[in-house]
Amino acid sequence: MEIKIVPPNDYIQVHQLRDYCFPNKYSGARREDFHYWIEQSTTLGAYDENKVVGQLLILPLNMTVHGENYDMGGIGFVATYPEYRQQGIIKKLMTEALKIMRENSQTISVLAPFSISFYRYFGWELFFEKLHYTIPQMVFPSFGKQLDIVKRMSFEWPDHALFQGIKDFHNAQALIQNGSILRDDAWWKRIERRMPDSHFAAYFRSDKIAGYIRYTIQDETFELHDFIAEDLQAEQAIWRFITSHAASVSSIKGVTSNDHHFGFHFQEPQFKREVVQDVMVRIVDVFLFMQQYQWGDIQEPLYLRIEDAFCEWNEHVYKINKNGNVTVLETNSIPEMHMLALPINIFSAMMVGYLSVKNAVLYANKQLSVEHITRWQRALPTTKPSFYEYF
Repeated sequence: MEIKIVPPNDYIQVHQLRDYCFPNKYSGARREDFHYWIEQSTTLGAYDENKVVGQLLILPLNMTVHGENYDMGGIGFVATYPEYRQQGIIKKLMTEALKIMRENSQTISVLAPFSISFYRYFGWELFFEKLHYTIPQMVFPSFGKQLDIVKRMSFEWPDHALFQGIKDFHNAQALIQNGSILRDDAWWKRIERRMPDSHFAAYFRSDKIAGYIRYTIQDETFELHDFIAEDLQAEQAIWRFITSHAASVSSIKGVTSNDHHFGFHFQEPQFKREVVQDVMVRIVDVFLFMQQYQWGDIQEPLYLRIEDAFCEWNEHVYKINKNGNVTVLETNSIPEMHMLALPINIFSAMMVGYLSVKNAVLYANKQLSVEHITRWQRALPTTKPSFYEYF
């Protein structure tokens, strides 16, 4: 079995494998979108002679972690034909993908797992809890009557100046929202291909966008796909716009973070909610990641040992100095109780803000003195990540 980058003359085989292994065969704009990302991604194939029997795509994306934007490899469309399963093909593809991401300076990676335990084995870990909500008309949020400045458009009837403003606002907020990606024109085009019936509404304050939503309306349901507001005033103005559709919609659906106390300030906050964990993160190159990391307060040097069965380049003892400079120690003379020792999956979830230091030590079944836990807690930002993209 040979693992290699799929050449253009075999792209049709990538389509065939995706269509066989995933529900809903792609056609039209979706097929066009998938082909675009085959071309733009690092598309790995497992070959049995000249036949692609396994595959994965590494999408060239980015991710903001505590105010710093990282090159990110988005793993997607992982598949093998059923007659080739249980032969270690995916293991070979994942191992090669990690090497390629490191070579491409993609220091972090995100994927949507079909099996959490399967991808934990390769070093990925859960890092975001989505809250899916459904609000029936009888408890629509009410924030009074007020004349808000809201401008609308859709992919079908675009307002190019408004759309540019929305894109700029989205990326400005993504830089300060832990876990977000900066959307370029190619990513917006992907959204358009996948959801061409999307509408947009932007709330303006002092002639500037202060919040926007992307939504669809179908079968009396107002479904939110993006909801970004820079403060509570903007959020409430957007809710007034949404609920102005009450005469034609019977429910509002959307997704938010389980950490945001969603609905707390609604008059009637009791409605259907479901928590879903469907994204995982992995740091690919620990040294480069920590060099770029926005450290907090480091009063004394910190020591870290990483366990990583699939990326031997990560398995070192690291010293993080008071100025945030990171070095690799050639010898390990640091007492265990003074050094944070973590497997790569737990370390990744901790560094992006999902796990506290105390919980990371607990879940890794390791030991660390209370003093050194406190030092690490001071050094790490505590903002929880939110990741809403899909690939």
